[in-house]
Amino acid sequence: MREKLARRLALLSALLILGLAWLFADLQNPRTATAASSSATSPSSASAPGKAPSGATASQGAEIFVQSGCTRCHSVAGQGSRRSPLDGVGSRLSQAEIRRWITPNKAETDQFVARHADLPLSEAQRDALTAYLMGLRN
Repeated sequence: MREKLARRLALLSALLILGLAWLFADLQNPRTATAASSSATSPSSASAPGKAPSGATASQGAEIFVQSGCTRCHSVAGQGSRRSPLDGVGSRLSQAEIRRWITPNKAETDQFVARHADLPLSEAQRDALTAYLMGLRN
């Protein structure tokens, strides 16, 4: 009788731990399917201080932001992961600083910059993403 009860308790404990782990993971990395269709992610002002690089538009940058998986770690207007919101980043950082974050020098030791080192983006895509992020102002 005790052995049967111990087995059931162990099974229930394991299921509870798995359920809590899944819940925590889901809270930390919410699904981003709605982010692609949300118009809230595109800034209302594509022109930011400092010229946007040639041919780059903020709307293209918004699409690149979603397609490149940026929403796994970042959010804009409540869409994406809540752990690193980018609302107002265009007010806090210069165009050169934003560009540095998305085009880092692989020799840099900053762990957060290094996470962006492998973004498979062309120069035009980086220009558009920079324009989009510069448009995110408070």
